[in-house]
Amino acid sequence: MIGIIHIAQHFAPLIEELVLGYEEQYVEVFEREDFKIDDAKEVIAQSYLTREKQSLIILAANKYNHAAQNALLKIIEEPPSKIQFILIAKNKNALLPTIRSRMRIITHKSNLELPPFALNVKKLSLQEIYHFCKQNEGKAPSKEETKLQIESLLFALNEAEIKLTHRELSLFDTAIKLNQNDATEKHNYIFLPLLLRIYQKQKSLQ
Repeated sequence: MIGIIHIAQHFAPLIEELVLGYEEQYVEVFEREDFKIDDAKEVIAQSYLTREKQSLIILAANKYNHAAQNALLKIIEEPPSKIQFILIAKNKNALLPTIRSRMRIITHKSNLELPPFALNVKKLSLQEIYHFCKQNEGKAPSKEETKLQIESLLFALNEAEIKLTHRELSLFDTAIKLNQNDATEKHNYIFLPLLLRIYQKQKSLQ
C-alpha cells in the first residue's frame, strides 16, 4: 500500500485523527524531535512483525536525518503486507526528494501566512541578489525566521510556475539541513546558492 506524507504544523491532533478506528496493537507511532538512523532501524524491525490486520506505522518529526531516510527507502517503496507508512513533517522539504517521490503528499493548511519573499523570482538579477545579501550581512535571524524565508522562496517559485528539478530540490534540502543543524550558519550561506541557481535557471530559459 502506498505511503502518505502529511505536511502539518501540529502533530498531536493529526495523529489522533489518523489512528481513529485502529486497535492499539495495530498502530506504531514514532514521534521524535530528530528522526535518526537508530529510529529507522527500529521502524524497519517493527515493520516485519506479523500482523493479522491492516496496521499503521506513523513517523512524526521536526527533523529527519538524511541517512535515516535513505535507510527507509526500500521498505517505503515495497512495504510488508498489511502495513501502511505515514510520515508527518512541518515542511515537505524536510524529506528527501527520493522519499517524496514514493509517497502521496497531503498538505494541511495552517493559519500562519508566509511572508512574501523579498525578491521577484521571475526577474532576478545579480545586482538584486548582491543587495539582498548585503542587507542581510550582520543579521542573525532565528532558525524559525530563516525557515519561513526558505518556505516563502519555495512558495514564490511555485506561484511563478518555476519547476524545480530533483537536483535543484536537493539544494533546498541542503539549505533546510544547514538551518536545522547549525544555529550559527550565516544567512547568506543558506540563500546565496539557492538564488544563484534560480538566476542561472532563468537565464537558461531566456
